[in-house]
Amino acid sequence: MESQTIITILITGIIVSKIIIGFLLYELIRKNRILKREKVKLLGTNIALEEQADQIKKYNEELKASELFKIKVLSIASHDLRTPFISMSMLLNAVDLSLMSKLDMEQVLMQLGSELSHSQNMLDEVLLWAESQLRDNLENKETFNISQQIQHVLLLFQKDLMSNNISLEESLPKDVYLYMSRDIFSFVIRNIVSNAVKFCKYAGKITLGVSEIKGDELLLYIENEGINMPESTVEKLNNRNSWDHRKAVNGTGAGLGVSLCKDLLQRVGGKIYFENISNVGTIVFISFPIHTITALDDEIINKENSNFMNGFKEQN
Repeated sequence: MESQTIITILITGIIVSKIIIGFLLYELIRKNRILKREKVKLLGTNIALEEQADQIKKYNEELKASELFKIKVLSIASHDLRTPFISMSMLLNAVDLSLMSKLDMEQVLMQLGSELSHSQNMLDEVLLWAESQLRDNLENKETFNISQQIQHVLLLFQKDLMSNNISLEESLPKDVYLYMSRDIFSFVIRNIVSNAVKFCKYAGKITLGVSEIKGDELLLYIENEGINMPESTVEKLNNRNSWDHRKAVNGTGAGLGVSLCKDLLQRVGGKIYFENISNVGTIVFISFPIHTITALDDEIINKENSNFMNGFKEQN
């Protein structure tokens, strides 16, 4: 009888212990499920917070870029765009048109025309730069021959080269093409050549050519004989997103074009940097992403060659 009681008690104890263990396991599983759900919620919250943080960071970067854009526009408007008009105003105030001879009048009108042309080019450049800053992507890409396009640009400087007795030497490959905005390419080359002319000494020389073609990069160089820039200015131009309003030999600032060139080149995957050549002058290197020509481009190339010849005939 006592043995039966003991067995009953043991069985009851085992059953109760199993019930307790089962209850504890159930509670443990339930709590684990709750913890997992909370963990998923926390993970989702963390992801949402990270996304919000990224959005806030992006928004702050856009605000900084917008602020920098405004500062640049104000700087351009307050200095670079006003300079040609100030020069024209000073020229008109300094002379008595009624007392001038026909020859002197022609010279004044030529100088005014030069200043107006410079102002128009500068406004066009600023508008192109501003458009590129306000758009996410630079469109209007096309295939063009770099040698022919640079020849178009160099025609704009024939008068300046002759008046300063500056010689120009260029050695450009005839079979290299780029696929990018033609306007931006011309903008960059025109600005750097313009600065080379401004800083070149009288009867000096400007050399233009290709330094190397490596992989998918084309490296052009433009070298002039003239004033060596201070090393601090070279470092500033190469490493900072700002410009220097230092005056050139003939009194024209060169900083605006350099700054706009840097901005535009960054947007198309190119670069620009400056080096001093001891007791000689300055050399500017410009890199562009190369477009490899295929058979599909033959029609474009033939059209480009035809347009170049027609344009050359019109210029002459």
